[in-house]
Amino acid sequence: MVVESIPVVDFSDFKTNPKKVAQEVFEACKTIGFFYMINHDLPQEEVDRAFELSKQYFDLPSEEKRKHLIDTTNHGYSDLYSETLDPENQRQGDHKEGFNFRNFENGKPFAPLPELFQENVKFLTQFSKDCHATAMQVLEAFALALEIPEEKGGRSFFVDKHKYEGSAEILRFLKYPRGGEATYKEPVRAGAHSDYGSITLLFQKDVPGLEVQASRTQWISAPLIPGAITVNVGDQMELWTNGLLKSTKHRVTFLPEHNHLDRYSMPFFVHPNDSVPLVPAPSKYVDQTISTVDANGHVYTAGEHLRSRLDATYNYGEK
Repeated sequence: MVVESIPVVDFSDFKTNPKKVAQEVFEACKTIGFFYMINHDLPQEEVDRAFELSKQYFDLPSEEKRKHLIDTTNHGYSDLYSETLDPENQRQGDHKEGFNFRNFENGKPFAPLPELFQENVKFLTQFSKDCHATAMQVLEAFALALEIPEEKGGRSFFVDKHKYEGSAEILRFLKYPRGGEATYKEPVRAGAHSDYGSITLLFQKDVPGLEVQASRTQWISAPLIPGAITVNVGDQMELWTNGLLKSTKHRVTFLPEHNHLDRYSMPFFVHPNDSVPLVPAPSKYVDQTISTVDANGHVYTAGEHLRSRLDATYNYGEK
């Protein structure tokens, strides 16, 4: 089946007709692995305020931002070119800078934050938790569509394995600075990659650039839809469903408007709790063959899978 555009799923009926919405999510994620979520519960004012905070932060001097460099905990600031998402094909790191927030616990950040973010820690905590709650609706839809039996967890099967506290989830602020195409050696600003977790929520603003590898062959653009959240399946969910739900490669490419406009985006990376084994979900639609084992028969956990992917991506803490 050739999919040439990203489906739009209206979540306004999720509370009254969840199975209908779940089926639409299921069809999108079995094919292209992406969909636009519209009429969700996340207030647009929160998204706008988060983007404004992101802009204020990235406008700070480089030496200020580098006081909180990302480390192996996956929290903190990543400089231009410090992340290489497609190391086999990229000659240099991605043309973007970012700041990763691990989940907030009892209103407190995972690690010390820059002053600007610390002054807004109450808002950032709320936004992070609201992103998590929105993601849980998508995971509930997966469980409904997979018809997971009640005695195996039912519609809460995935949600119960994604506790907010102690999670490896990441809210990420990203900036792709304007210009740079002449000096950058690649037509791609963020290398082709699939995401590592179960799902990702992506907020885009003003400037497009995201492309998705539809049907595993040609690339298609992911246009901006005001107010929509772009949702995609990650590697761990593909493993969890033994290839039924598709973790699709995507990238950010240079566009003419990038010469004079900065591009900002905010992904929220959703991860199962570290100890969750990546064994097939108990669904009649999912092949129950366990493929996520090492040579000793050990089944990989979500935490082990994430660690291996992160270590291959970042050059941590290089000054």
